[in-house]
Amino acid sequence: MKVLISGGAGFIGQHLARALTGSGHEVVALDNLHPQVHLDPEGARAAFPGGVLVADVADEAAWSAIEGIDAVVHLAAETGTGQSMYEQDRYRRVNVEGTRLAGAFAAEHGITLVALSSRAVYGDGTPDRPSFEDDPHHPVSFYGETKSLGEAALEDAAQRVGITTIRPQNVIGPGQALHNPYTGVLAAFLAMLREGRPLTVYGDGTQTRDFIHVQDLAALIAWAVEHPAEPGAQRILNAGTGTRTTLLELAAYAIEGSPHDDVPIEHLDVHRAGDIDHACASLDRLTEVGAPMPEWTSREAVVDFIRWSWDKPGAASQAWDLALEELAQRGLTDGTGSAG
Repeated sequence: MKVLISGGAGFIGQHLARALTGSGHEVVALDNLHPQVHLDPEGARAAFPGGVLVADVADEAAWSAIEGIDAVVHLAAETGTGQSMYEQDRYRRVNVEGTRLAGAFAAEHGITLVALSSRAVYGDGTPDRPSFEDDPHHPVSFYGETKSLGEAALEDAAQRVGITTIRPQNVIGPGQALHNPYTGVLAAFLAMLREGRPLTVYGDGTQTRDFIHVQDLAALIAWAVEHPAEPGAQRILNAGTGTRTTLLELAAYAIEGSPHDDVPIEHLDVHRAGDIDHACASLDRLTEVGAPMPEWTSREAVVDFIRWSWDKPGAASQAWDLALEELAQRGLTDGTGSAG
């Protein structure tokens, strides 16, 4: 099969491309090589094991120029929760219109589509119940809203071709964009550890997340390509480990993966617009459909990320400080902002 991967030169796309080519498939990427994601755009292009069409996923003309594709994986997205609150046009254009065009392309050519959504569509969870695929959407960030609208934009196409929509939890692993302050808290922890700074945790650190290794997500996406959904309603699948990790546990795992032993942890009294307290995926449906289950625990995934990233360029805590400062200036944070 020849598989088109939108956003294919990025973090998840590179892992997926290797998984697919390892199974005998051919891959091609549609990617704009945006500098917020790619510190070395040409290096990312060269690393992709197939051709790379440098174009905008929300440009209909870009899709019209593509031929000879047997399946589409739509990964391209704007993903910064905080940034989405003040760059709404950009996020709407890529995450909604780009997704609609991916669906229209798949429907026009009669080929299967696997689209990446987000756990952000569920909104804030609870500490004692995971999110299930049939739960209602209650996004609390504009990013989550665009991912919910992106799913809705695929409904017409799903009546004509099989569409699998995957909602990953927090994805971590080798290859993340370490310079991007919207990558996530773990890259921020990496930067602080490398600079010998205390780890800064927002709030009391009891917030929970579900961290999935990128290789496990790539394996699930590849399975969905090879086991396409039937036309009709979208086949929705969660992706995660099904276990919770508190931010304090995350900090401890990050320290474990570093050369350091005794690193102080500071708590910052701040809450950013769009942040949630709890997230965890139910994996019941993965079991029901026979999809591959995750092999990495969250702890193993965190340690692997820190050790791989330790000597890589890009991570600097100043970028996260500036991103938080910008949110504060735009009135998108609350709390005292004081450390304790």
